[in-house]
Amino acid sequence: MPRLNPNMFLDDDYEIYADRHQHRVATYKPNHVAKKPEEEVLVEISDHSGGERINFAYQASRHEREWLQDALGSFFDEQWLDDVLRLIKGGKEANVYQCLGNETSGAELLAAKVYRPRKFRNLRNDYLYREGRTDLDSSGNQITNDGMLQAIRKRTTFGLQLLHESWIEYEYQALKKLHAAGADVPRPLARGHNAILMEYIGDPWQAASTLNRVRLKQDQTKDLFERILWNIDLMLGMSIVHGDLSAYNILYKANKLVLIDFPQVVAPLESQNAFEIFTRDVQRICEYFNRYGLGNQPEKIASRLWRSHGFQIQLDADPFYLDPDNEADRSYWSLSVID
Repeated sequence: MPRLNPNMFLDDDYEIYADRHQHRVATYKPNHVAKKPEEEVLVEISDHSGGERINFAYQASRHEREWLQDALGSFFDEQWLDDVLRLIKGGKEANVYQCLGNETSGAELLAAKVYRPRKFRNLRNDYLYREGRTDLDSSGNQITNDGMLQAIRKRTTFGLQLLHESWIEYEYQALKKLHAAGADVPRPLARGHNAILMEYIGDPWQAASTLNRVRLKQDQTKDLFERILWNIDLMLGMSIVHGDLSAYNILYKANKLVLIDFPQVVAPLESQNAFEIFTRDVQRICEYFNRYGLGNQPEKIASRLWRSHGFQIQLDADPFYLDPDNEADRSYWSLSVID
């Protein structure tokens, strides 16, 4: 396959975490070992196979360099990628990097999602997502070892790391299942202990924007909204609820949408909060598209989809006590009614 020049992707406006908060353009020298100060030119990372130096075109601070070394080393060992080109998205829980692929990965460009160490321990209301979920190891298997389960219960350092890896594994497994089923999600390629390597969505010089940053044309909105509902329905049929779906977690490129960020997925039959979480997903999507005048009713859509897959809605209030003249009460009652 034709090889890309990494320097074509480097410019002065990409986001980096430089030691001195300056933007510099890196020079790509495949066999060169940089002897300049660590804040300059190249990121040098030792791989896991015995000290061989790897020169990244992307530059980073010492802290970020060590983080990338630990997270992406296995991808280099297994020859999934040849280079890290730039940071394309920084977040509270993870960063996403544009990487240079090769014949092994079968793609010129890849996306590496690298998770911040154990940040999921601080995920707001994480119990809502963990309820009913088994904890998974890095191979996707349920953790059954008594010592490991005890560490998780006691929230030891080791236990928190196990929980962190379980969040990552849930995302990887969800992506594999959904992509195989034809859902609009990135194709996952490999999973490291703190990263997922997946399909890159975007142009070589710019990653796809999230939907919240896009101004759609009016004649696009109905079809795109229905496509998202199709994905939501497909996921529900596979007992998967995204859990944090919104315009912030959907990529847009050339009139196509790609759903991303799946670590907090829940299963309808395993969590008593699943319908509440599902309804919130639908509501956020409806709120975005209703700005274009579609006039969707999220409660009714959520109820219809939920029931169409045989899931029951358990209301915790007797309808006798609901006031038909109260808007909140009417909304609550509408969850159990399908027009």
